[in-house]
Amino acid sequence: MGRRSVILGRLAVEQFAIIDALEAELHPGLNVITGETGAGKSLFVDAVEIALGGRASAEYVRAGSDSAVVQALFFADDEEWDELECRLGVRADDEGEILIERELRPGGRNIARINGRLVSVASIRSFAESVVDLHGQHEQQGLTTSSQQRDMLDALAGEELQRERAEVARLVGELQEVREKLKRYLGDEKERARELDLLYYQQREIDEADLEVGEEEELRRRQNVLGNVEFLREGVGETVSGLMDGGPGTPPLVDLLGERASTLRKMAEVDEDLASSASRMEAAQYDVQELARELRQYSERLDYDPAELRRVEERLDLISRLKAKYGSSVQEIIAYRDDVASKIRDIENSAEKVEELGNREQEILETLGSAAERLSAMRSDAAQEVRRRVERELEDLLMQDTQFDVVLDRVPDESGVAIDGENYRCSEDGVDRVQFMISPTPGEPLRPLHRIASGGEMARVMLALKNILADADRTPVLIFDEIDAGIGGKAGRAVARKLASLARSHQILCVTHLPQIACMADAHLLLRKETKDGRTVSHLSRLGGEDRLQELGRMLGGGAAGRAEREHASRLLEVADHWKEDLAEESHPGTGPR
Repeated sequence: MGRRSVILGRLAVEQFAIIDALEAELHPGLNVITGETGAGKSLFVDAVEIALGGRASAEYVRAGSDSAVVQALFFADDEEWDELECRLGVRADDEGEILIERELRPGGRNIARINGRLVSVASIRSFAESVVDLHGQHEQQGLTTSSQQRDMLDALAGEELQRERAEVARLVGELQEVREKLKRYLGDEKERARELDLLYYQQREIDEADLEVGEEEELRRRQNVLGNVEFLREGVGETVSGLMDGGPGTPPLVDLLGERASTLRKMAEVDEDLASSASRMEAAQYDVQELARELRQYSERLDYDPAELRRVEERLDLISRLKAKYGSSVQEIIAYRDDVASKIRDIENSAEKVEELGNREQEILETLGSAAERLSAMRSDAAQEVRRRVERELEDLLMQDTQFDVVLDRVPDESGVAIDGENYRCSEDGVDRVQFMISPTPGEPLRPLHRIASGGEMARVMLALKNILADADRTPVLIFDEIDAGIGGKAGRAVARKLASLARSHQILCVTHLPQIACMADAHLLLRKETKDGRTVSHLSRLGGEDRLQELGRMLGGGAAGRAEREHASRLLEVADHWKEDLAEESHPGTGPR
């Protein structure tokens, strides 16, 4: 069946112009929407476009309603969602679905959501442009831009061109990096002198501070001690007194321990199991005596020194000021100083660096010029193949007088890469600008594809392009409106077969008035308009069996389907089944029948 990595599974519209509420479950292949004039087919396409990030207007909100809502639900395999998340930041839910929703309000404000999360309309548009192409009378996306046309051309050319393009992108990235460094070294002389002065000042200020890692913590501990000398001295004195001197009616702790140790020693003479306890009690007495001695020494060292406290606080203030400038810790300040020293060395050695980078720039430019020239030659060959195949496709669509061409040109740029003695601007995509050109009328000059006036003509050209690029085209969902404008009969049958062929690798939604196209559908949706409670509303339903025969008969006869129209419709469906069988037997889904 071909590749359909993403499909549009459901469309839902509420309170949108004359559409009260409708929901469409879509098929992975060819979906057609039909209906009488005025049933709301154009509004349906407008709603789809708005769901995909198109410009919205408060006029679409149904009269008397608080808001209009349009939703598009997409399904994809895990691998495709992973890629979309990497490129666009759009994440599927646990069911592998992405729900796009736009809510329009009468005041002009509208709300955009992806899986219930508020996002910008630009986010929706970015996602939609990666998975949907909408081709109609007013909007032609995708292949109408030079960058998209270049991407399609490159995809058709194959892996060798893609490798060359990747090499060009790598070289351009390296060139930009080298030139950025050169720009820094070759900047304004006065600016560099000012930068050096600042760097010297910063280095000197940090060096003069002579900081050590862990110093701040020790200073804060010392500040705390000096600020609490009396509290510490009093507490230590009371503790020593309790240990060695006791108080009124309270013997010293050391004497109590001695008495208890003596008692335990006597008891141990009766039961030697108490000998260990007696020894530990004696050791506790000695420990208390040692502790009291250490505390007395500590108390003797305690001395309130205003000068030392002032020096500690001044040092902490210096560290605080340096932290405000250069880092959140002494360690970060020291690291900043090392970075400053490195920048000073770079600037002082700038002449040597400039020469080194200048030589590297020329080396890259020469290598890049050769790679860009090879890439351009590959594109030129691919362009001829695309031109030939598109014109064959257009012949099948009864546009045999149409001329098509792929034009490559370049933008001169003195700072660009040299090819055949001329310098050209070069991006990560190479030096080529790609333009699809077309002349639908004999004698008329070729013009850019996006300037074609007829929406139906544009859609048919897009259909031809999409058909030959089916395998290379990464956009999985295609929507065609006005594709059958001004055609019928044999041309209609040709368009129908192209759509059916393309639907083997893409999901297609097509609004049509031609029964030749409608009979090829994998899913046929009918829009009907009716009056209910004095108001006009549109309804959408999926057709099958007799209902589908009835609708195809109406399309054939232009009115209520009689017996003849229904028989004709039945024959159309039989022919369509044979066409689909033929397509299924083709080995290359993008080639199309001849």
